[in-house]
Amino acid sequence: MRLWWWIKQTTASSPVDTRSTDTQLNYASATITSSFWNAGVEAGLTGNQIMQLAGIFGWDIDFALDIRGGDKFEVLYEEQFVEGEHVGSGEILAASFTNQGETFTAIRAESGKYYDENGRAMRKAFLRSPLSFRYVSSNFNPRRLHPVTGKVKAHRGTDYVAPVGTPIWAAGDGVVQKSGYNKYNGNYVFIRHTSTYITKYLHLTKRYVKTGQRVKQGQTIGTLGGTGRVTGPHLHYEFLVNGVHRNPRTVKLPQSKSLQGREKQEFISLAQSRLEQMQKMGMLWAALGPVLNKS
Repeated sequence: MRLWWWIKQTTASSPVDTRSTDTQLNYASATITSSFWNAGVEAGLTGNQIMQLAGIFGWDIDFALDIRGGDKFEVLYEEQFVEGEHVGSGEILAASFTNQGETFTAIRAESGKYYDENGRAMRKAFLRSPLSFRYVSSNFNPRRLHPVTGKVKAHRGTDYVAPVGTPIWAAGDGVVQKSGYNKYNGNYVFIRHTSTYITKYLHLTKRYVKTGQRVKQGQTIGTLGGTGRVTGPHLHYEFLVNGVHRNPRTVKLPQSKSLQGREKQEFISLAQSRLEQMQKMGMLWAALGPVLNKS
């Protein structure tokens, strides 16, 4: 469901095309019944907007594993028109997502970055999952029965299944502590992010980084494979905090730099305005939606 709201008019800067561009606010909302993607399409969002929405909340919500029926979202975003003809979608200005009863809110700052209503960065210092995967074949489990040896041995990470060759990303900025091979881990990469955090990536087909190399969050460090002691291709991913293995799927991730001082105060004022706009358009849709659906 979506609703248009005209907000401003700008003039094209091109010396050839002097037609004015109308920018409108657009509101969309949906409750998930089958999948997040289907709900986004039914709400009128484009594929790019659906992926952008997942990216905004992706540090807090695992969109492959955490989405449930009854989850819901609402989005306030821009659209551009020239002489009444739609020419493109603009930025997501504000959004909220309720996942399993917990609601997350994001507002776009003038810088283009997203923060919650209190100026805390939506982006975290680590990706929740370091690849695009199909499913989890084995979760973090300190009492797991090893599938090869048949012995009880702690499974100190998460196994993600995806096609061989799927890019593996650095979960956060850091320095490659070790890039190597052994008969158990196969091709592996260990990254030290700070004195507190280390992430490990095992069973890769290829390694694209070397020991001592600096890496950035989201950088491809290798590809998924089945090297080492495995029963099938997957990524084994570990997350260590002060040398202790933690569940990568549930560990609380540290945030990136949040707003401070005057910048924070200015953003909070903007955030309140955006959220009020989204709320008003949501209320308007709730009132008009049934009437429009009948017509």
